Amino acid sequence: DEVFAAACSPTDASLVISGGKDDRGFLWRIGSAQDFQELTGHGDTVCTVAFSSDGKLVACGSMDGQINVWNTATRTLQGTLEGSSGSGFEWLRWHPRGNLIIAGSEDCNVWMWNADHNAFLNTFAGHSSTVTCGDFTPDGKLICSGSDDATLRIWEPKSAQCRHVVRG
Repeated sequence: DEVFAAACSPTDASLVISGGKDDRGFLWRIGSAQDFQELTGHGDTVCTVAFSSDGKLVACGSMDGQINVWNTATRTLQGTLEGSSGSGFEWLRWHPRGNLIIAGSEDCNVWMWNADHNAFLNTFAGHSSTVTCGDFTPDGKLICSGSDDATLRIWEPKSAQCRHVVRG
């Protein structure tokens, strides 16, 4: 089936994760056809994947509105982060220095969790259409998000307050 997402480990040049239409992610070792791990548990297309900045964890987000977090050393499921039921995730990003995850959804929101505790922290509401892209700033002190509503929004992670809006 089609592959919709891929990412390389920031700490191990031979480790790759992919996700696709078959509702699964795969953790691959480059150069070894036998060294891979199937990452199951999604009910729909895995369309976004990412490694944590230290490479110890990997996240797979899907159109079923959940993100599964896996330990790359043990290759075991660490937890599942739930979003809006019936609304898929378009993208996800890890905090540059911690285990916070943000993800943009078809429900017009950005969601944030603590992956260490599998805990929902906040939603960032203000877009009026699917949130198609986003990221933390390099220092992790702000979040930017873009949407099909033709806006770019800047958010404060702790308060979930929108600091600035640019309209396209």
